[in-house]
Amino acid sequence: MPKHAVKKRTVKKHTVQKSLLLSLGAIVVAGLLMFNIGKVSQGNNSHSSAPRSAKQIKKDKLAKKVAKIHLTKHEKKVARNYKLNKLETRTASKTHITAIGDSVMIDVKPDVKQVFRHSAVSGSVGRQFYSLPGIVRHLKATGHLSKYIVVNLGINGPPTQHDINSVLKTVGKDRQIFWINTRVPRHWQNTTNRMISKNAKKHSNVHLVNWYKASKGHKSWYASDRVHLDLTGEKYYTRTLAKKVSDVLN
Repeated sequence: MPKHAVKKRTVKKHTVQKSLLLSLGAIVVAGLLMFNIGKVSQGNNSHSSAPRSAKQIKKDKLAKKVAKIHLTKHEKKVARNYKLNKLETRTASKTHITAIGDSVMIDVKPDVKQVFRHSAVSGSVGRQFYSLPGIVRHLKATGHLSKYIVVNLGINGPPTQHDINSVLKTVGKDRQIFWINTRVPRHWQNTTNRMISKNAKKHSNVHLVNWYKASKGHKSWYASDRVHLDLTGEKYYTRTLAKKVSDVLN
């Protein structure tokens, strides 16, 4: 056989082997790329399917609830006048409350009745917390104590833990108490507010309505005695209560 024929066949063999190696290399590279892409995709899928937080779940549920709310003409007026959102407005409109307080409760009664359409409001000038246990017992005995109770007592003097315990015992654990704290130029202001905060933290059915915080920097909301409220203050007082009730019940 001629030498050039052998050389030609050898070159051809090397060329085929080289082509095979290149093809094999390409397959390996493609395989690695597909593997990495699969891992990235899997990682993305696992990330997207990660469990939602309790906060996010609650937020989604509230969004669905709000989407179904269609306010009545009266509710739209309330939402506008008291700067409440749809859920806050509807919650207040449907919630039955018993509100018990002092002279400030007398002042805000028209606003409370406007926002909380199913409300019984009792206010009395100079009323102190020590009268609350007897009031609550009477209302419960006569079937007039709602599941949701609003209290604004403490302006005329601080409550005692003994009286608070008496109220809680009568109310029971199935009812909820919304206790509004105070902003009043009296030396017992901080004592009253500490007692309210302490019991709200201790008892799951006691909720602090933080009027002290909401009214900070708003002296114009008060009358000249710095105890009672003007018309604007009364609206914001009621708004603060409505927002807290909605937050707790939703």
